[in-house]
Amino acid sequence: MRKTKAEAEKTRDLILDAAEMSFFENGVARSSLDDIARAAGVTRGAVYWHFENKVDLFMAVQERASLPEEELCARFALQPDRDPLASVGDTVCELFRTIAADERQTRVMAILLLRCEYTDDMVEVIRRQHEAKCSLDAQIAELFQTARDRGQLNRAFTPELAQGAFRALVFGLMRRWLELPEDMDLTTRGCAIVQAFVAALASDPAPA
Repeated sequence: MRKTKAEAEKTRDLILDAAEMSFFENGVARSSLDDIARAAGVTRGAVYWHFENKVDLFMAVQERASLPEEELCARFALQPDRDPLASVGDTVCELFRTIAADERQTRVMAILLLRCEYTDDMVEVIRRQHEAKCSLDAQIAELFQTARDRGQLNRAFTPELAQGAFRALVFGLMRRWLELPEDMDLTTRGCAIVQAFVAALASDPAPA
């Protein structure tokens, strides 16, 4: 009996949910299509009906969540006239709160950062991540350049140096939280660290 479109979409979602949990709990390399099919309550044939192979399934899983870089770019684009340094601190903290409250976003981030061994056949996934990183880096560098032009950026920082420090800090905090959530509360300690960094960017060092 032929499935309706709604039934086919439901089956596809069940497979994606099962794959997401398997990738999160076991890692991508150690997750087999047989295991995913069993967890989804479908046949292996049903998995192949919807997805060409495990890489195709992995790509569909990561497409269901925004990358942090993509989220930040979208949020910065909505506030072009805000004070650049205040915008950086507040927007990152808003993202931290959103991510911490979204279990799917958290799982997909953990899969992409901690539980995936990237191979040559994942070129589309790698390209998406690279484009998102480059877009965010350019946007953050522009914000810091604006702050410098307005005389708001600490003279110890160039826009490029501030942008590099921003990336290392923000994504280091998120990685630490994913690895050891009991050691790093992203919405309190993480936000406090980010705001302290922004405050340091805004203040000139004391004269010698």
